[in-house]
Amino acid sequence: MLSFLKSVFGSDITETEYRYADDTPYYIRDGYTPQLLIWGQNQCIILTPKDPSWRLPVLKKQLKKFQELCIIPCALGLENLTALQRRNLIENHIPFVSMSQQVYLPFWGCSFREHFKAEMIIADKMAPGTQLVFLYLYYGRSTEPINLTQIAKDLSLSKATCTRAINDLTASGLITQNAEGTHKWINLAYGKPEFLKKGYERLKSPVKRILYVKTPVQVETPVISGIRALAQQSTIGVNEQDGAIAVSKKAAAKIPADAICTKQYFGDFGGSVFEVWSYDPAILARNACADDISLLLSLDKDPNERIQMCLDEIREKHELPIKEEE
Repeated sequence: MLSFLKSVFGSDITETEYRYADDTPYYIRDGYTPQLLIWGQNQCIILTPKDPSWRLPVLKKQLKKFQELCIIPCALGLENLTALQRRNLIENHIPFVSMSQQVYLPFWGCSFREHFKAEMIIADKMAPGTQLVFLYLYYGRSTEPINLTQIAKDLSLSKATCTRAINDLTASGLITQNAEGTHKWINLAYGKPEFLKKGYERLKSPVKRILYVKTPVQVETPVISGIRALAQQSTIGVNEQDGAIAVSKKAAAKIPADAICTKQYFGDFGGSVFEVWSYDPAILARNACADDISLLLSLDKDPNERIQMCLDEIREKHELPIKEEE
């Protein structure tokens, strides 16, 4: 930001740390990072919100409150802006400096460049990588913040995929991000039960396709899924043709083509059922069984009443609404 401001106001502009006055409200102390800009005899305080999922009406109200307590001109420091947000700030005479190279400091000067962040469109259903990150955060034992690098490492996701997932969940209001240097720390916006309820409607079955295999094959990190997995935590019975083994797309690609058969052949002569998941089931598995929520999603549309009754036990366990009879 400083280099851009120097290009606008000259190289003699400097930036230094600012300490809040004792009467500054805690929601400002805890919610913003302050910076003091000095340009000759002129000074300006920039308040940058720590929560990247900020809401403009709240920022405007809190900046006004802070300005009432401070004799130095104040402005908002924002990472990026949409064209609509910029217009709203200017129309309401709210000073700001944007990392996207937008400056509106009426007491100093202004500079605008037509460079805005794209409005993020939130899809009805989460992408596989986003759903994996969502469930990982839900199952996390610790309530402490976690950074993007650690999430990508634990889930074997690329930084790009993980970043898209974090941005989606942030835009959805499910998580918040706090930037500290080069790290972005992720926090749940709700407690665990509410977090799951808020995001559940956007989740979908991880099962991309079913493979019927007539001969025994070895796959890397197989995970018990389907009715066999449900039977391990309920009273439902299973037979030889029930259940499935969940595998990743990578593992499924290694199954020999001549071992794969039709559903009819499987029904007549038996074999194994493999569910090919859109994300690696082994990442969230517990005791070699599919995780609860993925299992629930994979069987959610099964018409069997006994299966739905057993799934209700999982719904109750995770404080989800019981599915109404159709």
